[in-house]
Amino acid sequence: MSLINIFLYEFNHFRKSKAKVIAYLLFLSTCVYALYNGFSLQNKQKTTIDGIEQKIQEGITKVLGWFDEGKTGPEDRPWIDVSTPFWALWHTPTYTIKTPSPLLPLGIGQSEQYGFYKQVSNWSTTYDSDMVEELANPERLINGNIDFAFIILFLMPLLLIVLTYNINGLEKDQGFDRLISIQVGNIQHWLLARSGFYFLLILVTNAVLILTIGILNNAFADFGSEMISLLIVATLYLCFWTIISYFIILKSSGISSQAFTMISVWLLLCVVIPGAVHQYASIRYPANLMTDFLEVNRKEAYSVFEVSSDTLAQKLKAIYPQLANTKNGQDSISDESIVQHTVSALINEMNKFAVYNIESLNDEKNQLIATSYWFNPVSFFQNKWNNITATDYNAYKKYRSEVQKDIDNKMELLVIECWDKKKVDKITYQTYLERLK
Repeated sequence: MSLINIFLYEFNHFRKSKAKVIAYLLFLSTCVYALYNGFSLQNKQKTTIDGIEQKIQEGITKVLGWFDEGKTGPEDRPWIDVSTPFWALWHTPTYTIKTPSPLLPLGIGQSEQYGFYKQVSNWSTTYDSDMVEELANPERLINGNIDFAFIILFLMPLLLIVLTYNINGLEKDQGFDRLISIQVGNIQHWLLARSGFYFLLILVTNAVLILTIGILNNAFADFGSEMISLLIVATLYLCFWTIISYFIILKSSGISSQAFTMISVWLLLCVVIPGAVHQYASIRYPANLMTDFLEVNRKEAYSVFEVSSDTLAQKLKAIYPQLANTKNGQDSISDESIVQHTVSALINEMNKFAVYNIESLNDEKNQLIATSYWFNPVSFFQNKWNNITATDYNAYKKYRSEVQKDIDNKMELLVIECWDKKKVDKITYQTYLERLK
């Protein structure tokens, strides 16, 4: 039999099997629903970002209005004086935003666990509550937020099992497998061609869905290489499962043993091994990694306010040597109010040290999981997929790094300007806006 004839034979077999058709349609409808959820999340983030940008502009307009009207701040809060660097920078809206990738609908990843925008203030950290939202995957599924990547990685193999579970097994159960081997000549090629029909069916389905998202989100211009990478990953993953399915079909003795073996392999690769690896990683690196960070904020941070201003001034000079050239740095006695206004820079340094320890432990945990990829392929494909859609741990680690850079930038500007006793006017304020943009 030619390849085309085998494909036509399998197509007729597929369309006459209600169970297989229903399974395929359920898979397709679930994919569409997952993509709809992805679009909803993406649009929600974009709407929030638009609102933030509007809020930023309103805040800037308000402060500029104070300068134009010769006011130092709102009339109901007379202690605010935007002519001083402390209050001017306090009212300089600074946000760090992680713009959602156009490929977000294809892989939500950890985008619901971490914040995508951060208002940077004098006391901000990269582990504030608005930066890390611990929401477990089962809770997301209960809320209806099914991830397209989850469907491809975990449900697509089940679809392949449903579509191929009776190939060769049916013939063996009915006792005419030898007759088929006589008719087709090479049974291995015949089975490979029949499996290949479903491989192409699922491959085309995945490609159409991925390319459709690219068209709807205009992603080809800037994210064309990422889309190609996703198609490659999806194809390799499908090849991986097709090869496993083919050898099970080839070696099985009937439908029952074939289906049982396929399901067992799926459970082993998709549930048992990933679960065991993550459980082991959680034992090695427990989830209470926030302990050090909380200790800094609760104890060491509070202890800073019990230290004398001169000691705090010396610590600030150690962090920012250029303070020695400022007006306050050259005075024999530091202005206590200036030191108090800039003590948040010291807290920032303490937080950075604690965050570094947390990130180091997280990196060690991720590296431990990465060493399991050779026998834990599903986790490899999952992390690779989320990496391409910019929704994995590393993407949010990079975002936290950008937040920390913005915090450091604001702290340095605050300390230098306050210690130099600058008088802030409209032009100076606009300079602040440019530096903290």
